[in-house]
Amino acid sequence: MSSHRSPSILPSDLGALFVHSRNCLTRYDFQGAVEALQRAHKLEPANDKILVDLGAACAKAYDFAAAHGWFEEAVRISATPAAALIAVGHAWLEVRNFEAAQVCFERILQEKQAPLVASIRLSEIYTRMRRLEDAERVSELALRTYGPVEGAVSARAHVHRQMGQLDRAEMMFGALAGRANGDPSVRAFAWYELAGLHDLKGNYDQAMNALLEAKALMRRGAGSALKILQQKQGHLKEMAQRAGETELQPARKLALLCGHARSGTTLLEYVIDAHPGVASAEESMVFHNTAYFPLGQGVSRNTTFLSSLDWLSPRTIRQIRADYFSGIESLLGEPIGERLLLDKNPANTFDVPSIARIFPENKFVASLRDPRDVCLSCFMQPVTILPDTAAWLSLEGTIEHYALIMSLWATWKPCLGELAIEVRYEDLVENLERSAWRVLEFLGLSWDDRVTRFHEHASRKVVRSPTFAEVTKPLYGSSVGRWKRYEKYFEPHLAKLAPLLRAFEYE
Repeated sequence: MSSHRSPSILPSDLGALFVHSRNCLTRYDFQGAVEALQRAHKLEPANDKILVDLGAACAKAYDFAAAHGWFEEAVRISATPAAALIAVGHAWLEVRNFEAAQVCFERILQEKQAPLVASIRLSEIYTRMRRLEDAERVSELALRTYGPVEGAVSARAHVHRQMGQLDRAEMMFGALAGRANGDPSVRAFAWYELAGLHDLKGNYDQAMNALLEAKALMRRGAGSALKILQQKQGHLKEMAQRAGETELQPARKLALLCGHARSGTTLLEYVIDAHPGVASAEESMVFHNTAYFPLGQGVSRNTTFLSSLDWLSPRTIRQIRADYFSGIESLLGEPIGERLLLDKNPANTFDVPSIARIFPENKFVASLRDPRDVCLSCFMQPVTILPDTAAWLSLEGTIEHYALIMSLWATWKPCLGELAIEVRYEDLVENLERSAWRVLEFLGLSWDDRVTRFHEHASRKVVRSPTFAEVTKPLYGSSVGRWKRYEKYFEPHLAKLAPLLRAFEYE
């Protein structure tokens, strides 16, 4: 793990070291956090929680080898190894290392009286890995062991849903949603699932009513996330205003797959990733975690994030690049070699200027989809409320946030010239081979028939995207024009999407 800053003088008492490490993590200074926690470890070498925090800081810096070492030591010395393993498993989940998290939760289940949360997380991981029989076994065991508690019922119902046992799933989710004194987040998740089941049956008004029930429950605890969202949206508006003032000038083989969430980025990623000349990193935080601390150092009261890019020194740029590729290879568990690295992350759509500044050789592949279908899909997602998903608490908020993000892309694309291409989801569905030819040619890759059998390739990988179930299936067109089933709910807000419908040629 490298450092972008001069060594700091660390406090000597434990409480101050914890505060210092938390402050470092807040500003993505993972090296600073590690140094503080290492000092804390020397003061209390038998404190397993410090070791877990050390491992988590290394994991966020994508130094997985160091993280594994700290985690193993934490479990070894812990008086409560099951609790330590749960903390380690959740730390691995935070960086989307599902394989490492799986190992942790499987170790816990070997113990007598394993905590319920271990069964729930393992069921979720097995479902993501398409090991549905294992997910069924674990979730059924949890239900028999703990009875009809919310977590066990929810896990079992979710497996029923994934196995196509829709009547059983609907019955169990309906029971969860109807528990007036139940956990609001569990009830909200159940309402989301019921909405999806009603949608499958063509009961669109019932689906919308279920979604509104879910949003009402999620809104109760969304205050801080909404506040951060407003700050981020203000930042995005400033970036949009200044985008035309920033010249993006164009060595490694690298492409960013961006666009809005739910716009077909995962489908396009697995089409490209099926090519043997491609290594794909899916929805990681590597760029965010390696670049934001040095970039943030250039922002002051008198500067903006965009203007700080002009002050990046060649040395800082080289260090960010080295840290980025090191982090990606740690995530992938193998060297990239001569392959083209495809970094797919819709969240990095905000970071186009900084990516273009730090990686001038990068090519941008933007996935487009009918904005109305994108907004409906986002609105229907059962996601944890974070600043980036708080906008999805209402259909109006979903549409406004989409318009803000994709207006930014529409402004930046002309600055990128021949380094950017847009690929429509609808074109992929209609003619996969033609769309794949176009993208591969743009990326400088020869044709390979395996890209048309992307679902076979996806079934052999751990899909980190929320759309893990869909991408392992052959192409289907049922999601095209889906918004029309809910057109009456869209009508009051369509004017906000009109400019982008025209810009992306959906009108």
